Amino acid sequence: MHENATTSPTTRAPALPLRDWRFQGTLRGYQAEVLQQVTTTPDDPLHIVAPPGSGKTLLALLLAVRDGRRALALAPTVTIRQQWQRTALQLAPDAEQVSSTPDRLADLTVLTYQMLSIVAADTSPFEDLARLTWVDELVQSGRVQADAEAWLSELRDKNAAQYRSGIRRRSRRVRRQLVQQEPSELARVLHPNALALLENLVEHGVETIILDECHHLLDHWAFVVAYLAGRIRERGGSPHLIGLTATLPSTEDDEAYEIYTQLLGDVDYEVPTPAVVKEGHLAPYRDFAWFTEPIPSELAFIRKHEKRLHTLVGELLATETGIAFLVDKLQPPAADAALGAGSGTGERVTPAPPPAAAPTPDDMLAALDRALAQDFYLARSAGLALREVAPRHPLIGMLPAALLDRCTSDDLLSVLGRYSLERLLTDPEAQPLWAEAKRALADFGYHLTDRGIRRGRNPIELTLATSQSKDQAAATILRHELGRPDGERIRAVVITDFAVHGSQRSTSDGEPAGALRCFASLSADPVIAGLRPVLLTAQLLRVRAADAELLADALSDELGQPVQVEPTDAGAADLNAPGVGSGRLVEAVSALVARGTVRLIVGTRGLLGEGWDCPPVNTLIDLTAVATSSATQQLRGRSLRLDPAWPGKVAHNWSVACLIPANVAIDTPSEMARLRRKHRHLWGLSAEDNSAIISGLGHALHPDELGLLTRLLGKEKGASADQVNSGVLARMRTRAQSHADWRVGGPYAGHEQELVALSPDRSHPVLRSGPTLALLLTTFFACTAAVFGFAMSTLARSGAHSLGAEAVLWLSILLTAVVSGAVFAPAFLRAYRQRAQPTVVYRGAALAIARTLHEAGRVGEFGEGNIVVQEQRSGSGRNGKSVVSGITVEFNGGSAADRAVLADALAELFGPVQKPRFLVRVDRGPIGRLSTVFAGPIAVIERMLPTRTLLSVPAAIGRRKADAELFARHWAKSVGACTLHEVTGVEGVAQLREARAASGRLNRFEPRGRSWA
Repeated sequence: MHENATTSPTTRAPALPLRDWRFQGTLRGYQAEVLQQVTTTPDDPLHIVAPPGSGKTLLALLLAVRDGRRALALAPTVTIRQQWQRTALQLAPDAEQVSSTPDRLADLTVLTYQMLSIVAADTSPFEDLARLTWVDELVQSGRVQADAEAWLSELRDKNAAQYRSGIRRRSRRVRRQLVQQEPSELARVLHPNALALLENLVEHGVETIILDECHHLLDHWAFVVAYLAGRIRERGGSPHLIGLTATLPSTEDDEAYEIYTQLLGDVDYEVPTPAVVKEGHLAPYRDFAWFTEPIPSELAFIRKHEKRLHTLVGELLATETGIAFLVDKLQPPAADAALGAGSGTGERVTPAPPPAAAPTPDDMLAALDRALAQDFYLARSAGLALREVAPRHPLIGMLPAALLDRCTSDDLLSVLGRYSLERLLTDPEAQPLWAEAKRALADFGYHLTDRGIRRGRNPIELTLATSQSKDQAAATILRHELGRPDGERIRAVVITDFAVHGSQRSTSDGEPAGALRCFASLSADPVIAGLRPVLLTAQLLRVRAADAELLADALSDELGQPVQVEPTDAGAADLNAPGVGSGRLVEAVSALVARGTVRLIVGTRGLLGEGWDCPPVNTLIDLTAVATSSATQQLRGRSLRLDPAWPGKVAHNWSVACLIPANVAIDTPSEMARLRRKHRHLWGLSAEDNSAIISGLGHALHPDELGLLTRLLGKEKGASADQVNSGVLARMRTRAQSHADWRVGGPYAGHEQELVALSPDRSHPVLRSGPTLALLLTTFFACTAAVFGFAMSTLARSGAHSLGAEAVLWLSILLTAVVSGAVFAPAFLRAYRQRAQPTVVYRGAALAIARTLHEAGRVGEFGEGNIVVQEQRSGSGRNGKSVVSGITVEFNGGSAADRAVLADALAELFGPVQKPRFLVRVDRGPIGRLSTVFAGPIAVIERMLPTRTLLSVPAAIGRRKADAELFARHWAKSVGACTLHEVTGVEGVAQLREARAASGRLNRFEPRGRSWA
């Protein structure tokens, strides 16, 4: 189909000027598949997702050729625009049919979005149009336009909050209606120059609009495209949008994402990166994570904040008033006690004073249940803070041990915020303390106001994000890479966010963070200096002074004009090529990398993060703080191009994160959260199973390193980032081994599966409680029988009893043993099976969910063959023997939506308990009806095993009681005996508190993921 569309002879019609374009090469497999599967229909957008380097440019041009009408291609950068022009010239029979300037429109015109996205004001076009909409509303209600505008200006000056609220409300409506807006409405906020160019494109007959890197279509550019498409329709045309991107934009901004989907609709075809690697069109790769700790001056800055926080806790919460506040949060009054008897009018009255008698332990436990039920997380934080300031308080002993883990800074800050609002702000005499709390919280990036606490720019997070230790980490990584096999082939790029970071608040000495500081650090390393590093930003081309003349001459040859050398301080020099644009300069430096003259580039994300092609680059070190899907995918795409000079190229991609040391109590999740988000979007070879392709941190860190990381984040004594890094280096495979692991050219299914990763904790109650209880009861009965038997035998031999009595006793013991064996032997066998094969339990749980949801009509049928449960093992056990380090449950088959529903439900079942309607107790084992007979022994054994296993019935199942009961029946069949509990009343609150006290069993780093086969 695609060959006929692009190569068969056709008579050129004036309305279809692209139909005589030809592609003389061979299409890649997935390119041919796209052309066969998708159709080009006027006024029906095409939306294609494919990784950098997968041939999206050629694919979109062939789709435009199939459509045949005049086309406009929009690119985000000059460099990408030039790539489009080069590819188009290979297809066009006449070079005059391709243009890259708005002054000469052609059959295919390639422009940058910036040429069209000029707006009439510096504010958001949505806000501008929202204000105009507001003015129109006032005019329609009877005001004169000038009066309406004057009134809005007055409202903005005198009541800014109300004005912003009105603008936001109308802006949301404008965003939702963007595609339906009349072009005349959109034109009101576009610059006249942009309008003129757009009108020229419409007059020229453009109807196909190719949107490269279309994930940018979120604000200004979305307006431009919507206006252009609307004007084409007004002129009687049918605009055809072809959107191309390496990844979808972030869904965190719902409104912006809605604009994007309004323009382009759902994805019509997605090409996964592993498929492109498998077919040999992108280089195989490995992802790695590297961890640093702040340098001494940065650590001193962090410790200062740590000390300030604990001082604040001592000043505010260790007082009599502070402790009373914490106790109040842990001991709320009952609902009926909080209200007076009333006077029959429904008015609230002052409650009667409490009785003088101290509350009993049962009263305190009941109040604690209420606190955890009303606001679990606040009650937990209050308990942790109370332990900090009053460790001997009687309430501490009543809190479940599982709740009283490490007290984090977030716990203290949340309690301080509530205390400040409820006890300080309302007390005129406490205003100095309020002001002090406000200043202290501001240091932690929180703004304390009379509306509560708002999150601001956190200087501690900024310190970690811009830490100088990351520059040092880049040097360490490069030295290790140079010392490995193929070290002489290293061509590396280090990417930072900015040339110079705008904020220096977190640094106490030295240069501000950014590419300049990183370049200076790397250039000073004698080993790395041999790579002839180059700093490349939008304004600077800097090199080592020792390399300046050599590199200036090489650049002069590439550019065809002299390059000037300007020495700077600190042994560096700037190279200047007057009149040469940044795009041409980037190409020239890339050519030096290809020749091996330069082997290291330090640059910024804005210049090198998207659209830059330099095939020899095989080592990427990511020092940026961005973690969106689009930015992460684009960065990784820089290292994945095939290198003609090295057929066996394998890219190494490093992510660097800075963590607070274990011996510093304060912590922040920012760096780890960012690292997780980055890898959530990426596919890669599993660090544990070199043949599996997965998403998430598991393709950057082995379970052993994840375990070490858990210790570090948990502040365990002796844990350090160096331990994690040592494990990463020890486990690194050579590039040749990684190339073989990818099995390039081999067959693949191309299917995605949903994964749920469970904690490596082997003491999972599902594996302990029920079966272990049965085993302990069997032992109890056997021991009791033996003791009585021995005692009675001794008495019989001494003549205290007759031989007949002894016979009766032994017969009773025998009968007891037979009954016990009949009751508990199956449980014993099940316990053995579950300990020998723990995957059986999790497969059974997954099957119970799948069968319940299928019978409830929520998902299709999933059998045992669609659920794969695997153990992850490591050699960190005794005597070097492997132990289970984690368990993964994989759902395959069925639809993507069904797989996601099942995986989410399983994750909810084994995750932290939130607010379920039903709980299922799974530790009763086979006791069943005998539980009433053996209530005494069971109670004794439960004291030995105090943690009961109460799991949340997933919300997808727990909405209907019948479904919850069905789930319990399926659990009993596939796992074992269980009891369903509805969370109601006092008993339900107590069960919920107990369930929440147990830690979740999901992997804390990557509970949900995907695999690709």
